[in-house]
Amino acid sequence: MKYKGLSKQEVKDRISRNLVNVSSKTKTKTIGEILIENVFSVFNLIIFSIIVFLLYFYLSYRDQRLLLDSIGVLSIAVINTLIAVIQEIRAKRALDKVNLLLKNEAKVIRDDELITIDQSEIVKDDVICIERGDQVVVDGKVLESNKLEIDESLLTGESVPIIKQKDEEVLSGSFCVSGNGYYIAEKVGDESYASGITRLAKRFKLSLSPLQKKINFIVKMLFTAAVVLVILNIIYQDIPFANIDSIRKISTILLSLVPQGLVLMSSVTFALGIYRISKIGAIIQKLNAIESFSNVKVVCTDKTGTLTQNKLSVNRITLLNNINDDEVKNLLGTYAKFSSDKNATLRTLEIYKPAEQAECIDELPFSSENKMSMVKLSMDGKAETYVLGGYDILIDSTINEYKPQIEKVYKEKNLKIYRNLLFSKTNSSVNFEGFKNKDGISLEPICIISISDQIRHDVMDAINLFHKNDIEVKILSGDSAEAVQAIAHEIGWKIKDDELISGSELEKVEDENLAKTIMQKKIFARLKPDHKLRIIKSLKKDKIYNAMIGDGVNDLPAIKESDMGIAMEEGSKITKEVADIVLLKNKFSLLPNIFDEGNKIVNTVSSVAKLFLTKNFLVIYLTLLSLYFFFEFPLTPRRVALINLFSIGIPSFVIALKNTNVEKCKNFTADLFSFVIISALIITGAGILGQYITQKYYNISDMDLQMVMMSIMIITTSANFLAVALHKGEKNIKLYLLYSLLIVVLYIFLAVTNIDFVLINILKKFYEITYLNSRYWGIVALISVVSAGILFGVQKLREKIINRSAI
Repeated sequence: MKYKGLSKQEVKDRISRNLVNVSSKTKTKTIGEILIENVFSVFNLIIFSIIVFLLYFYLSYRDQRLLLDSIGVLSIAVINTLIAVIQEIRAKRALDKVNLLLKNEAKVIRDDELITIDQSEIVKDDVICIERGDQVVVDGKVLESNKLEIDESLLTGESVPIIKQKDEEVLSGSFCVSGNGYYIAEKVGDESYASGITRLAKRFKLSLSPLQKKINFIVKMLFTAAVVLVILNIIYQDIPFANIDSIRKISTILLSLVPQGLVLMSSVTFALGIYRISKIGAIIQKLNAIESFSNVKVVCTDKTGTLTQNKLSVNRITLLNNINDDEVKNLLGTYAKFSSDKNATLRTLEIYKPAEQAECIDELPFSSENKMSMVKLSMDGKAETYVLGGYDILIDSTINEYKPQIEKVYKEKNLKIYRNLLFSKTNSSVNFEGFKNKDGISLEPICIISISDQIRHDVMDAINLFHKNDIEVKILSGDSAEAVQAIAHEIGWKIKDDELISGSELEKVEDENLAKTIMQKKIFARLKPDHKLRIIKSLKKDKIYNAMIGDGVNDLPAIKESDMGIAMEEGSKITKEVADIVLLKNKFSLLPNIFDEGNKIVNTVSSVAKLFLTKNFLVIYLTLLSLYFFFEFPLTPRRVALINLFSIGIPSFVIALKNTNVEKCKNFTADLFSFVIISALIITGAGILGQYITQKYYNISDMDLQMVMMSIMIITTSANFLAVALHKGEKNIKLYLLYSLLIVVLYIFLAVTNIDFVLINILKKFYEITYLNSRYWGIVALISVVSAGILFGVQKLREKIINRSAI
């Protein structure tokens, strides 16, 4: 071993001085951060302002109703915040537990021995080994460089790799794309560069998901509506703040239209999704990742390690020169021994015994850009340069006299179905230090090595699911088109010859025709990392929501650029670091579960939004009717709290927990707004009709009139909840029906009872539920039942029309 490294005692000494690579920042939020973010949210600050507004006028007028209103408003904030905090902590704990399964290890030299340790165990002055695909985990200085190329794009945005020489600085957050070497740890833990910029490698992509963008639009719309309605109320009141009812009305409008519950329940739904997916074996590294996946229109996937298991083996060796089989295998074993980049392909050659007297003079490690490697060996006193690379990459550089024979053998043996490597030697003078590409070198072929891989038997189920949901699947591979096509056929996916395109052919496609080409082709072969990146950028330019699935460092630029990045557990460290989702145990079969969970999240948020926005539109309708047509405004801050609790808050939480609808939501915005406009209109109409009839036939007080309207609206909202919750194939019908019935019975009991019981009296007074005389209940029951039936029927008819128009 060239470097001795630290001794056990030196490591202990550095640990005692806290010179260890432990960061104070965790992958997930701390419980304290969760509490602070939820308690001091923008919405809670607005609600706090409403409470201050009410308390100010309470102190001015000493009207007890204002004090109770402020308590009612506070109860809404406390309940919503408590639910959000509990679910987010629950999701955090599940995610922390599953994160332990994803090992982040590094190779270091200690006591003259190369060992593997967890990254958190690295101490200052450790000698760290770095290879292709490894992330630089701490800041340090290069001790040894074997064509070590470092990509610092996550730090600087510059995607061109930098060749690092001895004594040059390497920064944490960068990664190795080619070559290998050693560096010494200088800054660890919170002192490292990546830690100082708050885990940059994970936070370079802060894009909102489609659903989050829709929620943000709703939030802005409701804030605008609240401001407009409050201004209108102030304008239409002679002295708006001299009247207690006017003060309460303004507070009610603000409280009703602040969408705190919607945003919090959306966060709860995201957290529940993370919790459920983490239980089945995936690490979610971005809150909106699951929901994002359900919006994907094009899935791009690498072949090796994703469609196949990356369990490579030599299927056959086809000799091309007058060298016997044993001698070729001896050369291959020697080449593998002295190749420092031990990728999966080179490891398949380690089964062959190397030459005992051979020495390595120089080496060019494999890179995704060149798709080849070179080793200069000294054997029996003679120096030879050997080249190993993709067959179709190196065939053009083969000496012309050999080409006809090679192509004939290739065709006769039908080698195109394998991953084929051409092993050659070159007499050309090669500058290993300044080598850029294979142009200018002439190759004397030795053999073709045909590599086979094992397919993932669960892949086709995922691909069928994608096709069923009109999601295009594209294979982006560095292998030959024929080899990729053979793998696709083996898993059961028949891809035609005219659906194949190579990287060199793709380079000739103009930018204006690129999107069309991408959608027409299914297999993209012999791609370099830049080719994959160009494909993803083209999809994003055309606003086609996309996902990239990969496992190697060659997939990293595409994964980083994509709307949705997915990595395999056995993939390169840096690829896992930047992906949105990591599939543990490389389970491709988890993708259908994640897709279904994403649909479930969208459907849950849609259901919750329908409940919240129905109340919002109800308030808008009632406010406008009270301003311009002088109808009764029956709502108060505490009555809104009652509606929030029984008709929105608890039902939303029940739906979030129990929703099983995994059907794809095809028109979120049209479905949502058509629902709430109709429901709010029917509920408002039912309340106004109740007001009109009771005023016509009875000499009714203002308090009783408000109770008639409130009773009709609350009973009708139970049908609104059922219209949201019940859908085809629903498994929780009994639960939802029982809940609706329970709410209606409980409300009616409070409204008709005269029982003098402390708890009942407190509830009635707090929520302003006054006794409603039995003579009004006939009208209430008739209008409520009819309006509930109409609401449910119209909504189901609307649902069919929306679904039909989306096809």
